[in-house]
Amino acid sequence: KYPRADDLLDDIPAFISKLDINHDIGITDMKGTRQYALGKLGDFIAHGLSRYDEERNDPDADAASGLSPWLHFGLISEYEIVKVVLDHQPENWDLGDITPNKGKNSGFFNGDPNVESFLDEVITWREVGFHFAHHRPDYDQFESLPDWVLKTLGKHQDDEREWVYELEEFAQSKTHDEIWNAAQTQLRETGIMQNYLRMLWGKKIIEWSKDYRTALDYMIELNNRYALDGRDPNSYSGIFWCFGRFDRAWQERPIYGKLRYMTSDSTRKKLKLDRYLEKYGSQKSLL
Repeated sequence: KYPRADDLLDDIPAFISKLDINHDIGITDMKGTRQYALGKLGDFIAHGLSRYDEERNDPDADAASGLSPWLHFGLISEYEIVKVVLDHQPENWDLGDITPNKGKNSGFFNGDPNVESFLDEVITWREVGFHFAHHRPDYDQFESLPDWVLKTLGKHQDDEREWVYELEEFAQSKTHDEIWNAAQTQLRETGIMQNYLRMLWGKKIIEWSKDYRTALDYMIELNNRYALDGRDPNSYSGIFWCFGRFDRAWQERPIYGKLRYMTSDSTRKKLKLDRYLEKYGSQKSLL
């Protein structure tokens, strides 16, 4: 029933070919090893951390750590990442400088703003996602959304959609939107997606699907199919954030209701996208 591992490792391609997985998904250039993860961490400390607060959402800046897949598979720990990052607080900083900030979104660590911004992601938001998934068995279900979200989406469920796409049109980057197509192409070809564009990606799937439940199903399927950190509690946090989880009500709009609204036009104005679109945007929009 359970063959010897060394026998299987004698012919890894043959072994993999027999696994019940989607063999249409390509192989990433990145390596799933601890050594590779440590190299990613070192590269981030050397080149990304000092720019993280201001440039982490900039696709062309490449200031994010990119460590999520290795955290997901347990090849590096949150603790050791935090320990290394804290070493880059100001020289006279210590844990006693941490101050409760009474609901403010900054100032808790009272040190380098780049360190604080990164720790907010790797500790606060990551732990919020794990905590929710641990305590809510329905964490991946539409019904787990906040009451205000269910109410506003119920009000707008029949709003007319100008654009409606099927799952495989989304999967193959066949929408009318160049930036969205580029983000999906990055996900499909590399297994990752730039942080800010992931939010736009999800918001537009909501806008361009026939209904909200279908949009949620599509997001989960695309993320789990292509993302190296798919199926992770934080992947679900990112998806459900697009639907208002861990967010607040905003100005009411068609289709979105009171969900936070995002557009590709505003994204293009806010971010530097030239190199990103040159790399991933070769499949132009349908317009």
